[in-house]
Amino acid sequence: MIRKIYDYKTLYANEKIEKVIDIINNSEYKIVFILDDKDRLIGSVTDGDIRRNLEKFNLKDAVYKIMNDNPKKIYEKDNCSDEDIYNFKVNYLPLVNEENKIKTVYYIDVNFQKYNKLKTKVLIMAGGKGTRLYPLTKVVPKPLVPFRDKTIIEQIMEQFINSGFDEFILSVNYKKELIKNYFMDLKYDIKYIEEKDFLGTAGSISYLRFYDTTKPFFVANCDVLLNIDFSEVLEYHLKENADITIVSSKENIDVAYGVIRFDEKNNFLQIDEKPNYEFFVNTGIYVLNPEIIELIELEEKIDMPELLKRARSANKTIKVYQSKSKMTDIGQWEYYKRFL
Repeated sequence: MIRKIYDYKTLYANEKIEKVIDIINNSEYKIVFILDDKDRLIGSVTDGDIRRNLEKFNLKDAVYKIMNDNPKKIYEKDNCSDEDIYNFKVNYLPLVNEENKIKTVYYIDVNFQKYNKLKTKVLIMAGGKGTRLYPLTKVVPKPLVPFRDKTIIEQIMEQFINSGFDEFILSVNYKKELIKNYFMDLKYDIKYIEEKDFLGTAGSISYLRFYDTTKPFFVANCDVLLNIDFSEVLEYHLKENADITIVSSKENIDVAYGVIRFDEKNNFLQIDEKPNYEFFVNTGIYVLNPEIIELIELEEKIDMPELLKRARSANKTIKVYQSKSKMTDIGQWEYYKRFL
């Protein structure tokens, strides 16, 4: 059902984050449209945007720091049909004039996570020995190691469920019966790939040829949490016509010393005092097209870097999705114990 709403909420970009939280908490519509000083639409903030960004920003910061600066919208002159509006796949769609000022907002009362879901499979690599988490994993497999109020693997699955993806395939090997027994009475949609041998970080993908895999699917390691909307990752993958999309996360390293720069003849150039280096790291989360499965022999032992090399040799399109969320690595003891 589509209806126009006129009691939508707006806020200026320089207002504080705490104000947008108060508006959303007291509004029927969980979105606020952000305006510049000339009342033109420049962004939007949803309750999801707030959840994803509160770790990075202070409540007293300006709201533009957490807004989506590319909100979907339609123009009055476009004369869009109901079908066109549905195809935007959002619950709130502002109608703007040529000056980019909001005239009204279409409220599309549809659960798009269910309505538009592609029945996307999520393959979680849960078969490793988890040696980096010894001695915990001598007793339980890494997927069942407790983390906060659930196990590690449930935390990962909940991230995907919150994005609308709930069709899971777990690749298991080490202590697999413990994993299968644990999930026996829990309400998750799970199928299992049972490795006969340890197949590396990509080998069990070869089994998906038996799982009616006709659409892009996620592959995720079992040791990283990333607070993002995975439906946006899938949308990016499809929009870019990618064969493989690697999900990355921004990291920063502060060097405690002065870094010396010199030329190829060892002539001194300069010293950078305690520099900060910013780069993107691989989160171990990917979107793959079904054709990639054919690059792996059945039950072949192969790691993901080698699969990426094969894909490049086969002229496949590999894209990188730059997430703004910092990943939580819980696969190593020195990181895991910080959360105890």
